[in-house]
Amino acid sequence: MASRRKTTGEVYEGIAFTFCKAATVALICGRYALPVAAAAAAAYYVLAWRHGQRTTRCILRYPLVIVAFWLTVLAFWLAREMGS
Repeated sequence: MASRRKTTGEVYEGIAFTFCKAATVALICGRYALPVAAAAAAAYYVLAWRHGQRTTRCILRYPLVIVAFWLTVLAFWLAREMGS
Protein backbone atom coordinates (compact mmCIF):
# COMPACT_ATOMS: atom_id res chain seq x y z
CA MET A 1 0.00 0.00 0.00
CA ALA A 2 1.51 3.32 -1.04
CA SER A 3 1.56 6.05 1.56
CA ARG A 4 -0.03 9.32 0.60
CA ARG A 5 1.75 12.64 0.82
CA LYS A 6 0.88 14.71 3.90
CA THR A 7 -1.04 17.92 3.38
CA THR A 8 0.48 21.22 4.51
CA GLY A 9 -2.02 21.27 7.37
CA GLU A 10 -0.92 17.82 8.51
CA VAL A 11 2.74 18.86 8.40
CA TYR A 12 2.03 21.95 10.53
CA GLU A 13 -0.09 19.88 12.92
CA GLY A 14 2.80 17.44 13.37
CA ILE A 15 5.16 20.28 14.25
CA ALA A 16 2.58 21.83 16.57
CA PHE A 17 2.03 18.47 18.30
CA THR A 18 5.77 18.16 18.93
CA PHE A 19 5.80 21.57 20.64
CA CYS A 20 2.63 20.64 22.52
CA LYS A 21 4.37 17.59 23.96
CA ALA A 22 7.43 19.66 24.94
CA ALA A 23 5.25 22.33 26.56
CA THR A 24 3.31 19.67 28.50
CA VAL A 25 6.54 18.22 29.90
CA ALA A 26 7.70 21.73 30.85
CA LEU A 27 4.37 22.49 32.51
CA ILE A 28 4.39 19.29 34.55
CA CYS A 29 8.09 19.20 35.41
CA GLY A 30 8.92 22.92 35.71
CA ARG A 31 12.63 23.51 36.19
CA TYR A 32 13.25 19.78 35.83
CA ALA A 33 11.78 19.62 32.31
CA LEU A 34 15.17 19.50 30.58
CA PRO A 35 16.64 16.62 32.59
CA VAL A 36 13.37 14.68 32.50
CA ALA A 37 13.03 15.09 28.73
CA ALA A 38 16.74 14.34 28.15
CA ALA A 39 16.61 11.17 30.26
CA ALA A 40 13.38 10.02 28.62
CA ALA A 41 14.72 10.67 25.12
CA ALA A 42 17.91 8.75 25.88
CA ALA A 43 16.01 5.85 27.42
CA TYR A 44 13.54 5.53 24.55
CA TYR A 45 16.26 5.80 21.90
CA VAL A 46 18.12 2.97 23.68
CA LEU A 47 14.92 0.92 23.57
CA ALA A 48 14.41 1.76 19.90
CA TRP A 49 17.98 0.71 19.13
CA ARG A 50 17.63 -2.53 21.12
CA HIS A 51 14.53 -3.34 19.09
CA GLY A 52 16.26 -2.90 15.76
CA GLN A 53 15.75 0.78 14.90
CA ARG A 54 19.07 1.96 13.44
CA THR A 55 18.03 5.36 12.04
CA THR A 56 15.62 8.08 13.15
CA ARG A 57 13.92 11.22 11.89
CA CYS A 58 16.07 13.24 14.30
CA ILE A 59 18.74 15.51 12.81
CA LEU A 60 21.41 13.44 14.59
CA ARG A 61 20.10 10.41 12.65
CA TYR A 62 21.48 7.50 14.71
CA PRO A 63 19.87 6.43 18.00
CA LEU A 64 23.11 5.89 19.90
CA VAL A 65 24.47 9.29 18.82
CA ILE A 66 21.27 10.86 20.12
CA VAL A 67 21.59 8.92 23.37
CA ALA A 68 25.13 10.21 23.83
CA PHE A 69 24.01 13.78 23.14
CA TRP A 70 21.12 13.72 25.63
CA LEU A 71 23.17 12.00 28.31
CA THR A 72 25.80 14.72 27.88
CA VAL A 73 23.12 17.40 28.25
CA LEU A 74 21.84 15.61 31.36
CA ALA A 75 25.34 15.38 32.84
CA PHE A 76 25.97 19.10 32.30
CA TRP A 77 22.60 19.96 33.85
CA LEU A 78 23.32 17.78 36.88
CA ALA A 79 26.81 19.25 37.28
CA ARG A 80 25.38 22.78 37.17
CA GLU A 81 22.67 21.92 39.70
CA MET A 82 25.14 20.25 42.08
CA GLY A 83 27.42 23.28 41.89
CA SER A 84 24.73 25.78 42.88
